[in-house]
Amino acid sequence: MKKTATAFSALLILLAIFSFAPADCTVNYKGIYAIKLDEEHSAVLRFYEDGTVLASSSVNDYMDVMSWFNKENKDMVLKGTYRIKKCGIRFSVSGMTGEQEYEGTINGNKIDFDLKDKSSKKSTKRTYTFYTL
Repeated sequence: MKKTATAFSALLILLAIFSFAPADCTVNYKGIYAIKLDEEHSAVLRFYEDGTVLASSSVNDYMDVMSWFNKENKDMVLKGTYRIKKCGIRFSVSGMTGEQEYEGTINGNKIDFDLKDKSSKKSTKRTYTFYTL
């Protein structure tokens, strides 16, 4: 009887551990996060291991942005520094074309954001999906 109770307790502990396994709350650096805004426009984000984040929009297919979507191209991208705490992510980006604030939740290969444009004060919700390049 005592062995059965011990085995049952061990099983409950294992179930609790695996039931509360941490979510995938990291960003991926080997591609971009993108969302299709309409038939012609996409919004893209790119994260770097040093904490840099880039944001832009494109009239091209988002899979074709890698030729210009990098840290060195200051004219076409908004740039900032991101912070991750647990599954939350937050950053502001700015550049020649404007300034935006992002606050969201990482969930595997998707990030749900509340996005605010600083000049217009408009807010929107977006879900970006990761694409390996």
